[in-house]
Amino acid sequence: MKSRLTDAWINGTRAVCPDTTPVIDPASGQSFAEVGLCSADQISDAITSAEAAGHEWKLTSAAHRAEVLLRVRDRLIANQNEIAEIITGEQGKPLSQSIGEVHYAASFFQWFAEQVRRQESRLVAHPEPGREYLLQPTPLGVAGLITPWNFPLALGAKKTATALAAGCAAVWKPSELTPLSALAMGPLLKDCGVPDGLIQVVPALGPVAGQAFAQHRGMRVISLTGSVRTGRTVMRAAANRLQKVSLELGGNAPFIVLPDADISQTVNDLLQLKLLVSGQVCVSANRVFIPEGLQSMFIDCLQDRLADVRVGPGNESEIHAGPLIHRQACDAIEAKIQAACNEGATIVAENRSAPQTSGSWFAPTILNNVTDSMTVACEELFGPVISLLSYTEIDEAVHRANDTNYGLAGYVYGRDISQMRSVAERLEVGIVGVNEWRPLRAEVPFGGIKQSGIGAEGGTEGMEEFIHWKVLSLPR
Repeated sequence: MKSRLTDAWINGTRAVCPDTTPVIDPASGQSFAEVGLCSADQISDAITSAEAAGHEWKLTSAAHRAEVLLRVRDRLIANQNEIAEIITGEQGKPLSQSIGEVHYAASFFQWFAEQVRRQESRLVAHPEPGREYLLQPTPLGVAGLITPWNFPLALGAKKTATALAAGCAAVWKPSELTPLSALAMGPLLKDCGVPDGLIQVVPALGPVAGQAFAQHRGMRVISLTGSVRTGRTVMRAAANRLQKVSLELGGNAPFIVLPDADISQTVNDLLQLKLLVSGQVCVSANRVFIPEGLQSMFIDCLQDRLADVRVGPGNESEIHAGPLIHRQACDAIEAKIQAACNEGATIVAENRSAPQTSGSWFAPTILNNVTDSMTVACEELFGPVISLLSYTEIDEAVHRANDTNYGLAGYVYGRDISQMRSVAERLEVGIVGVNEWRPLRAEVPFGGIKQSGIGAEGGTEGMEEFIHWKVLSLPR
């Protein structure tokens, strides 16, 4: 990609910002673009403009909103290669994964285009004769969307599609590490019929945007995907105006291998899960529980498959995993692995196929003899490290899997459907993949419990985050 200056998208056009920040290619460690950073005043003005645009949008018909959303879906698919190159350039993931992200993003525009036409007002019986209640789904107002760097397009698309379907305006603050995907959406949305000002894209530093979101009286909803620490900060700030908050935060996903599991399938799926965005995914398997009797066979198979993995720049062919987002991420994971080894864990294998360049490369690693008390098992690792923990009884594995402050995702692999379902139902998480490594879809709600979040995205439940039910008590 050519170096360029890219500014915010406000009121349907580019807006010059007072400051800029470089966008770094994780594969090379080199800057390839300069992106404008909005000031607090710019963000406040963008919210005000979005509020005005939202007054008109909420009066549009469900059929019209659906048509616009479907045009966005079609445009995303038509431009998938160009958009995927932007994602790979700023985030580092392989191009095949970036194309998959574009399709995942498009699926939310399709789902909510269909869903908005199904959402209806409903009548409820009144206790007094001659009267009735009319319940109307009503847009809450302007939504502040805060998205991270690991899925720079899809997570913003998920929130944007929901807000538009619900009849809301939105101000999208992408990660300053990966702002280009979001900025590319500005003109795309306009071309598909989204009115000027309805969706604003405002790259900014987190504290600047957070303060502007929390202080503006027109901001009614704040939807964040990010860390637990950021979630706490957003909740505290939103409390001043009692803004509705939806949080999708970190995880510590257990991956439970049952004694009757198909080892080949389980290993293949585990590797796909851990190599997706190089393990930098909140639902990635963080703790892999293996029955003591299967450990040797499981590790042998995992080693063999890991040896075939190719790590490299995302724009090269046949790449399974790219770099981490920056060098600090590599250093943090290395420190956790070293701490685990000092406490008795052992490195079974590493895949060092990555190029020896200045990029933020980290070798996919198998770590055995991990215990529950180690940092790699207590905290979200966010990297291509497979931490193996042994267990003797299934009930013990379930208990240990739940012994965490997080509750986002979990995985169960086996053959006996009754046993797998029993384990899945006992896991204290928001979503469980049973013999499936990627259970998230636009059709189902996704959200965590415990410290993994509040609220849900996707499914019919996702729309509830952006509406309230207005009750009209009427004569019949």
